[in-house]
Amino acid sequence: MARCASQSSYPEVAEQDGPFIVTPIDLAGGGTGAPPPREPFLRRAMVRFVLGSVAALLILAFGTALVGNRVAKQQALREARDRAEVLAQTVAAPLVDDGVRQGNDRAVRRVDAAMRERMRDGSIRHIKLWDVDGRVLWSDEAELIGQRYPLDPGDRALFGTHRATAEVSSLDRAENANEQSDSKLLEVYAGAEDAKGRPVLFEAYLSLDDLRHDQRAIIAGVLPVGIAGLLLFMAALVPMAFRLARRVERHELERSKVMRHALVASELERRRLAQELHDGVIQDLAGICFALPTVEGHLADDPEGREARGTVRSITDLVQKDATALRSLLLDLYPPDLAGEGFAMAADDIARSAGDQGVEVTVDIPPALKLPIDAATLAYRVVREGVRNVVKHAHATSAEVAVREDSGKVHVTVSDDGRGPDGDVEPGHLGLQLLRDTVADFGGQLDLVPGADAGAVLRATSPKNLVNA
Repeated sequence: MARCASQSSYPEVAEQDGPFIVTPIDLAGGGTGAPPPREPFLRRAMVRFVLGSVAALLILAFGTALVGNRVAKQQALREARDRAEVLAQTVAAPLVDDGVRQGNDRAVRRVDAAMRERMRDGSIRHIKLWDVDGRVLWSDEAELIGQRYPLDPGDRALFGTHRATAEVSSLDRAENANEQSDSKLLEVYAGAEDAKGRPVLFEAYLSLDDLRHDQRAIIAGVLPVGIAGLLLFMAALVPMAFRLARRVERHELERSKVMRHALVASELERRRLAQELHDGVIQDLAGICFALPTVEGHLADDPEGREARGTVRSITDLVQKDATALRSLLLDLYPPDLAGEGFAMAADDIARSAGDQGVEVTVDIPPALKLPIDAATLAYRVVREGVRNVVKHAHATSAEVAVREDSGKVHVTVSDDGRGPDGDVEPGHLGLQLLRDTVADFGGQLDLVPGADAGAVLRATSPKNLVNA
């Protein structure tokens, strides 16, 4: 004689004698007390605003320094070219005659006196006069006079012109051997014509003191104005930023309330359905399941009731199967308490159910894991849908469930050794798509990707505190 003996993984639900009790939900705390204190949104927004403003000030200062250096350098080079042109064409070149070219002492002393007079204030460190063949006609360093050195093509092109070039030189050429103690100087070349109209090249090395002075002057003149303007702009923006932050904060609070009420409404509806199933349909099926064996026993005394007994036995098996399915659905609608150790117990029950269907599931949940009820509920849904997906679609023999909490995030992973996903989310997997949308609504992310060796991996990451009060 058949017996109706459907068992549940949670005896307190399956074997409850009294009515199915729905406990009230704490609207402020989601059923487990208030969540952790929420860091004021307004303070965080204003801190970000101030940090951004400080970063803008630093960028402004750095940009001003760069622009000041460039402007000062361009100005110094322009002034150096103008000065070199004047010295070359009006002072130095007219003193070069045949006596200077032939090394006449009197002629050389005349050039020497004029050039050293220009160098007396220290703004010009060195001067050279070049012939077209690269010979030094005169230099303040006497040992260079008469020596020949190769000239750069750009400098050589200045012969026969009245143009000038200027650049900051590193003094690394052969003719600068005696000048390298000065580190860097402003090097100027200017074309001119000597006393008889022959081309010569004037070279001078100027100190960078004027360049540095101009750089400091430009930065000192521009930077305070820029910073003051930005500070005034910030002062004007602070009230608007404050009001905007307050408005966003109110919006976030309203959104949090809506999400929390949505969670509460969903929880209440699931509990209501679970109560109706437990107190109504399941109880009726249980009664029928226990009554049918009695009917079968009465039919045993009837010699012509063999066919009827077979029908009753089939009905008994069908009712028993439906009662078991409804009890499983009841646990899906309203799992046991997921707070504390209840979460791991619920995950173990999912694993046992999958094992009955041929998929061995290993559960890896740290004993010390403590999740708020909202986060535990969402994680439970991910585990349940992930394992259900493995059983129905993956053609797997084993799977692993892992749950971790790290830096305010809950990480749920369901991996299997099956055939792997054919795409991001396979057609027909409505439950998985709905789960992805739910996780996204709470600021998380769910992905289904191929496994490292085989199968698929379902990964879900969500905040530990789903809704901030």
